[in-house]
Amino acid sequence: MAEFLIGAPQPDDLRGRTRLLVLQGTPFCNIACNYCYLPDRGNRARMAPETVHAALRWLETSGLAAPELAVVWHAGEPLTLPVDWYRDAFATAASARPAGAILRHCIQTNGTLVDDRWCALFREHGVQVGISLDGPARLHDGQRRTRAGRGTHGAAMRGVAALQRHGIPFHAICVIGDAALDAPEELVEFFAAHDMLEIGFNVEEVEGVHTRSSLSRDRAARFRGFFERAWRRAVALGVDIREVRTILAGLQEPPAGAWPGNDQNMPFDIVTVTHEGRIHTFSPELAGLVHPRIGSLALGNVLTSTLQQVLDGPVFRQAWAEIAAGVAACARDCSYFPLCRGGAPSNKLGELGSFAGTETMACRLGHQEIAETVLQQILQDIDQDWALPPVAAPHNMDKISGYF
Repeated sequence: MAEFLIGAPQPDDLRGRTRLLVLQGTPFCNIACNYCYLPDRGNRARMAPETVHAALRWLETSGLAAPELAVVWHAGEPLTLPVDWYRDAFATAASARPAGAILRHCIQTNGTLVDDRWCALFREHGVQVGISLDGPARLHDGQRRTRAGRGTHGAAMRGVAALQRHGIPFHAICVIGDAALDAPEELVEFFAAHDMLEIGFNVEEVEGVHTRSSLSRDRAARFRGFFERAWRRAVALGVDIREVRTILAGLQEPPAGAWPGNDQNMPFDIVTVTHEGRIHTFSPELAGLVHPRIGSLALGNVLTSTLQQVLDGPVFRQAWAEIAAGVAACARDCSYFPLCRGGAPSNKLGELGSFAGTETMACRLGHQEIAETVLQQILQDIDQDWALPPVAAPHNMDKISGYF
């Protein structure tokens, strides 16, 4: 196990590590999903221009920014802000861009507000777009409704149509709850029928303010059956499933370097800045969370805190001590560690009450059962003299959960 897991890292250890900056333009969301983890989704506050500027400059002065930096607008429904707000925010971000860094803007949206004006902005700035969509209306509307209790599927599909009309590529993220486990073919056929050929399956997780999942009871066998059937249908219809691509990419080119974890459990691989400028790292789902044992998980503020102050602060020191212990325990005890590399701190805290835990429901379903399905198929294909095909590396956006 790498030596840095003992004690707190220093700024020089972290230089150039941040490849993903999550900016919360607003915590507000215009719909009310059953499984939402956000603690403050009724708050219509906006990130001020000086906070956008400070967030980028903080990465510069801290030495954290990687040469390629994805800026993800997240942690609320980003499109509830005006189009012109983003034009100004993108210009502010460009003016504060860390020296030598290439910025790429990304938005994950529920799709209900996408129209021609938004599509013009996406094309103008090359924004990478993801749509959160839970399949056909009967499944989607069971989980993703307005605050008045009405379904959002029709509005989301109008957004999809707008993106397709303007030729804007996008991926879809589909949250799998108990109701979806009996409909794998229906789900995949829906996405294929609407020319959505790149999808990711997120299990309904316990994290943030979402303290109970419809998958919390023993669902391993049903989930394995769901994924086997979904993958089989996806192959037949030419649909790319993110989880399969990620596992195959990891098998062909295991992660290198001395840092043993993944970008959700290694410090400052991801930096999240709330609309108030509060700094978070590790899982983006921790942003804004106040935990009954730890208290606020904010590490500092981009307007007032240095990286050294963040690293020396009690919240980071406690969180990192627990996370490092959990990663070390996963590496020692779990045969799936080479694939998931220690899981997500948000899941461990939500399910186990501590970052120091190991196995969670999220990793059993979202990693172990999927890995077993993929590996079993590989072994069967090897018996038939089959070789692993080339697989593209996972997208940066794949690490953002997108439960909104």
